[in-house]
Amino acid sequence: ALHVLAPLGRLTAAQSRALLPADEVRFTPWRGVVVAGADPGRLPALEACGLITRPDSPWTGVSACTGRPGCAKSLADVRADAVPGRPGLPVHYSGCERRCGHPHGDWVDVLAAPGGGYLVDGVPVPRTDLIPAVTTARTAPRTTR
Repeated sequence: ALHVLAPLGRLTAAQSRALLPADEVRFTPWRGVVVAGADPGRLPALEACGLITRPDSPWTGVSACTGRPGCAKSLADVRADAVPGRPGLPVHYSGCERRCGHPHGDWVDVLAAPGGGYLVDGVPVPRTDLIPAVTTARTAPRTTR
């Protein structure tokens, strides 16, 4: 069996087709997909269509709430704005103060700010600077929340 992840828990139609043929396809609560009976030689093709196949992928540990347009309280389309950054601490993108779906324990908090931009662990960051800000935050030493 192969285990892959769907970035931000979303599968495109092309990614769904790439999972087949398979004896069985199972979806996990952790945004994973288990492809039973699949040969490991299929991993490059699955990665080429945008699925996460390596534990060191920069998308591993990245999550987001529903965001706009799916949530009326969200200040941004967090799924469109989400960037991976270097692997490290989990990072969660939230469209509002409720922070729906955030992970347990320590994580990098990326919160949409009123008027545009984000707060990365409380520090204002323009959307265009999310990659370096998230990369730095994911690898910085942490204190307990």
